[in-house]
Amino acid sequence: MVGIRVDSNSIIATGHMMRCITIAKAIVRAGGSVTFFIADEESEILLRENVRELSKIGVVVLHSAWDDLESELPVLIEQLQLRGINMLLVDSYKVTYDYFKAISRVCRTAYIDDLHEGIYPVDVLINYSGYYDIFNYEADYTGVHGHDSEQAKLLLGLMYAPLREQFAGVYDAREMTDVKDILLACGGGDTLNMILPTLNVITNRELNKTYTWHVVVGDYVENKEEIRAFTAMHEGIEIHESVKDMASLMRSCDLAVVAAGTMLTECAAIRLPAVFYQVADNQRYGVEYWRKPGRMIYAGDATNDKDGVIASIVREVSAFKTDSDRLELIRSNLGMITDGRGAERIAEELLCDK
Repeated sequence: MVGIRVDSNSIIATGHMMRCITIAKAIVRAGGSVTFFIADEESEILLRENVRELSKIGVVVLHSAWDDLESELPVLIEQLQLRGINMLLVDSYKVTYDYFKAISRVCRTAYIDDLHEGIYPVDVLINYSGYYDIFNYEADYTGVHGHDSEQAKLLLGLMYAPLREQFAGVYDAREMTDVKDILLACGGGDTLNMILPTLNVITNRELNKTYTWHVVVGDYVENKEEIRAFTAMHEGIEIHESVKDMASLMRSCDLAVVAAGTMLTECAAIRLPAVFYQVADNQRYGVEYWRKPGRMIYAGDATNDKDGVIASIVREVSAFKTDSDRLELIRSNLGMITDGRGAERIAEELLCDK
């Protein structure tokens, strides 16, 4: 039995939870069972909505503080033992060495590590980014182990990116000749309130008459009613809520405007060029990877200059109108980045009996 410790709320948004749900579904497809351990009812809402159809996925609410993981150890360890968990995957920036040390006495552990801000006593360490090689994982984890006596196993690189099954091994092979449909997505919570200001500039510049904009409104977006009202008043803008088949929506578009994060890897899996921007400091390494020549187009850091980022988005989108060769070059380069089967590879490692 595999356990997953993760949370989702208005502060940390949906990214951690959604990638863990993807891994959980891959585990179930491989014949395993999963129990999620979450801090509170706020995390439970999104989780149950996305796994309700799967009988082999359970949910335990710890009634703990999502940002103080060590305080939950007594109840978590009791639940791990009660439910026969032999592998616990943890996805949180609030982990500590002592947290993993305590859990490793009970079961094997795996950690999704985006930033390498510590060295932890785990059995499996996952960094599925394109920038993992800037860290010294191989040397740092030499001799490190968790529940097992063997050295921690490292799962590194975009081949382990846990994209949803809909992104696995599929892409749009059509030749890119023009931009007509543009995807606009700002993350599960649009934490910096980028959607409406971007739409305002788009309509002021009449880019909604040049392109059709497909606006994805995530589950934690607070001003949904305002966005709906704005969309209803302007042509060329379509709103998409509670999107289940994002891959199909992406394949219907010629270009994406997105916040940095997992969606960039999803775009790469189906070869959709993107203009992207930074919304959090923990994205800084990913930004450097994706903005390299021939990959995605960087519009700036929205945490420091929202207006400048929106101006850059408009400028870059407009430039593609007369530069179809650039679009095709990006599409070609993206085809070498990921096959979208990372969740399957992670599931196989988590289910591996030692």
